[in-house]
Amino acid sequence: MQLLAAVTLHDACPALSSRTFEITEHLEGLEIRYNIGLVPFFNGEQDLPRFPKFVKQIECCNAEIALHGFYHENKRHQIDDFSTRTKAYAEQEIRAGIQIFQQIGLYPTIFIPPCWKLNIDSIAVLSKLRFKLTEMQERLVLLFNRTFNKILVPKVLNWDSCGNPEMNITNIDTNRKYFKILIQKKVDIIRIALHPRDPRIALRDQMNMILQLKEQGYQFLTYSELYSKLSISHISKIRKY
Repeated sequence: MQLLAAVTLHDACPALSSRTFEITEHLEGLEIRYNIGLVPFFNGEQDLPRFPKFVKQIECCNAEIALHGFYHENKRHQIDDFSTRTKAYAEQEIRAGIQIFQQIGLYPTIFIPPCWKLNIDSIAVLSKLRFKLTEMQERLVLLFNRTFNKILVPKVLNWDSCGNPEMNITNIDTNRKYFKILIQKKVDIIRIALHPRDPRIALRDQMNMILQLKEQGYQFLTYSELYSKLSISHISKIRKY
């Protein structure tokens, strides 16, 4: 059994740049493969082409860049929810996100929905637009031409449940206990999601978890690499829509 890990920094955007690059610096120091969920139009006002310095720093990271929603959250802090989108609305937003990415020379094949919220219509759009992989809290979704395969995986380790670092402190003990269970069971896929609005004191736990996974022989992959491994072993279980 291969032991695989996917580490992803979510919510990367100019508004949260200081904390974003503080986290990437730690991840780069661990010399692992990881992913960055980049928001193309944060708050409906921060379109990435207007922030070339931020974009250049992101591109220098040893990470795969994934499309992370469209605006992620609006000015009223309402999440960009792809579990409630109609097919037409989902396609409009995803295409708009792709267009912004292409303006800065990025061509995403991975889509990470904000808060892991995703419905079948959004999955259909992602497949149509030739994305390879997306995910939910307890599913990885491999995308093919008008087909998909949902793979059951352990719930992602996540410290940001409300967008407020102080309130997110309650997630620290929960994740410590959950990680201990995952390690003891030696589950074959473990995902760790870091956010700029995690409680600051969680960063040490997150880095220690990654080090423990390395010691246990887990292989850290980008999502494209994970797709390549999983699509071979799960090709017989594809579902059509």
